[in-house]
Amino acid sequence: MEHDEFELTYQELSPACEAILFASGDPIAQDRVAEILNVDVKVVEEVMNKLISDYENNPWGGLLVRRVENSYVMSTKPGMKKVLERMFSPKMHPPLSQASYETLAVIAYNQPVTRAQVESVRGVSSDSIISRLIDRGWIEECGNLDAPGRPALFKTSKQFLMEFGISSVDELPSMELMSYQTIRDLEESLDKAAGNDDKQMTIDGYIDDSQETEEGESFDGERD
Repeated sequence: MEHDEFELTYQELSPACEAILFASGDPIAQDRVAEILNVDVKVVEEVMNKLISDYENNPWGGLLVRRVENSYVMSTKPGMKKVLERMFSPKMHPPLSQASYETLAVIAYNQPVTRAQVESVRGVSSDSIISRLIDRGWIEECGNLDAPGRPALFKTSKQFLMEFGISSVDELPSMELMSYQTIRDLEESLDKAAGNDDKQMTIDGYIDDSQETEEGESFDGERD
């Protein structure tokens, strides 16, 4: 195998990573960055962590460098939301319903899940809402359950992590899933995610609990 003689000085690595992120636009895997720069992945992590800190602490900038799972991406700061909404007005996506946020929360806190499992928690058909969340880019198929019919499994996407401002699903705030007055509160709780140790609601646990409730009891709010 031919030896790769490409080499940059340490001082050149930071602007090189910055250029790669800008040119990529989409999240780019740290392994790919290491391959491009011909350096070890640990070096990429060190340089990217510095870029993340530099961008975050720059009061004059409107951009951030963020880690999304094992990838990095350049994005706008949350404070630029109103400016960008004006830039791209009218909005490309209509506001989601409470039922959509409810379905998103069920998937986010119990992934990977099937349509049937989501419907077991919500108590109603969720086909159209799941399709809407896929179109929005917040969830995606991630395989099939090893069961009769091999139903599709769904999980949240990298787009979900980017738009809700977290690096991985491990940063989702712990919560009793059904305690919200409105599932839109999920957005606010993600902004304030801070390591709450409360036990998270799971599908199996919710189904067990729901068997003890009165017949006909259901979620409040809009339904699909």
